[in-house]
Amino acid sequence: MRTWVLAVLLVALTTTMVCAEQYMWIDRVEENGRLLVPLRGIFETYGAQVGWHPSTRTVTITAPALNVSMQINSYTAMLNGQARQLDAPPRVRNGSTYIPLRFAAEALGERVEYMGDRIDLPTVGLTLLIRGEATAPGGTGSPGGGTGARLTITSPQQGATIGPRIEVYGTAPGGSMLILETEVHAQDDDELLRVVPGIRHEVPANGNWHFAIAAPVLPANIAEPLYYIINAYYEIGGQVSDPVSVRVYR
Repeated sequence: MRTWVLAVLLVALTTTMVCAEQYMWIDRVEENGRLLVPLRGIFETYGAQVGWHPSTRTVTITAPALNVSMQINSYTAMLNGQARQLDAPPRVRNGSTYIPLRFAAEALGERVEYMGDRIDLPTVGLTLLIRGEATAPGGTGSPGGGTGARLTITSPQQGATIGPRIEVYGTAPGGSMLILETEVHAQDDDELLRVVPGIRHEVPANGNWHFAIAAPVLPANIAEPLYYIINAYYEIGGQVSDPVSVRVYR
């Protein structure tokens, strides 16, 4: 009798866990009119293993019958050995990786119900509640988007070794306001340790900008190897561009 009651309780508990819906607040991240969603929150709820390879800035997702590889800022992803072109590339925001909702749904075979300020993922049992207002299709100033201008960081190059003073060069629309911010990460586990708020400077009329920034200093008791991600944005006519980034070491 006790065995039978225990079995019933286990079935009831399992059913409750499967049917219980989970909720997650996310920031609204859009690019080219496409909504990006946090990779870990969705795929870890699904039960997949998410890996991060800092040397190539590549994310891997593995689960039974699921194998995904995506590189930050790349429009091509691999899904179960097949190349897929993305509407928008994976991006890093505040230390989290965001990927296009459409691709996430395709990878999971998910039926997505998108209602403007919430996304229901019935198969996963997850509802995403979105903070922030929607932006118009066409992005917020990325190449080919709202302003049609190109933003680049031409120096330092990706993977360069820098000193305590970083000389940063690039291009942006003349007369726009450039915004730089620096992320500090631990090399061993990619942990985001600090974000230094952006420096704002007006871009010269010829579009070529150059600013010197200091590599953020951490407390002396943190001796682990670090790397830095320099993010650049520009603001013009009330629009803020999508960022460009470069990763450097010290």
